[in-house]
Amino acid sequence: MSGYNEKNQKFNFKLAFKETWDLMKSVYPYLLLGAAIGAIIHGTVPTEWISSAFGKDAWWLIPLAAIIGVPLYIRLSSMIPISQILIAKGMALGPVMAMMISSAGASLPEVILLKSIFKKELVITFVLSVIVMSTISGFVFYLV
Repeated sequence: MSGYNEKNQKFNFKLAFKETWDLMKSVYPYLLLGAAIGAIIHGTVPTEWISSAFGKDAWWLIPLAAIIGVPLYIRLSSMIPISQILIAKGMALGPVMAMMISSAGASLPEVILLKSIFKKELVITFVLSVIVMSTISGFVFYLV
């Protein structure tokens, strides 16, 4: 192969480990902070309030639920039980789907991690695209 230089292509495990460790040390506090904030929000906001506030049949609740879903940090494994509880307590299906999709798509710890790697504009674009897609999905469930 032309241009291939085996000397430059050697993998340096020490350097890779050091770079990984340095990245983890710089990001880990933010990940813990984001997970703690998500846990506090998830644990303190009563589902009765959410279901009464989002149980109405208003279109604007779907984008609002998509925005609120981002900092909630709902794990994929807990999405189904949480959505079942919210629907059982009277929350409309469109806002439930928008909130679940946005919380799984762009959780607060994930956004913090992405912010440490990418430019702020890219992270904002990512979060906005998740909100838009979860809103569209919520409207699909709202109309069906």
